[in-house]
Amino acid sequence: MAKTAVGLFEDLATADKVVARLLKSGFSRDEVKVVQRSDFDGTPGPGTDILKIGGLPKEHAGRYWEAVRDGRVLVAVTSVGETADRAADVMDEGGAIEVGERTAHPVTSDGPRVDPSADPGLYPRRRAVQLFTVS
Repeated sequence: MAKTAVGLFEDLATADKVVARLLKSGFSRDEVKVVQRSDFDGTPGPGTDILKIGGLPKEHAGRYWEAVRDGRVLVAVTSVGETADRAADVMDEGGAIEVGERTAHPVTSDGPRVDPSADPGLYPRRRAVQLFTVS
């Protein structure tokens, strides 16, 4: 059964690096799709075909379109078996952000600075890339 791994990236430079890593990892150019705001002439809605690439469910298309419209870059990999999971790992390692995540702004404070802990904590990092089954 085919699955699509969908990841968002802050900018095209980051997305291009991830695409290069995906291609180097053995994914074909046909499996990897990139969507950015400049791909559109007008103002497409959530049902736009480009956001349904590789099986992105219609109920999620609006959230992803909003992120792309705000300047994020979408990378989608559609493949069979566990290779979609491998694509998701590559995208997460390459800096994928969650669909609702905004650009982080540094916290400012007049108080004393504390060095960050080297301890990663007890909670695993949550995967930013989402996997969808292609029907």
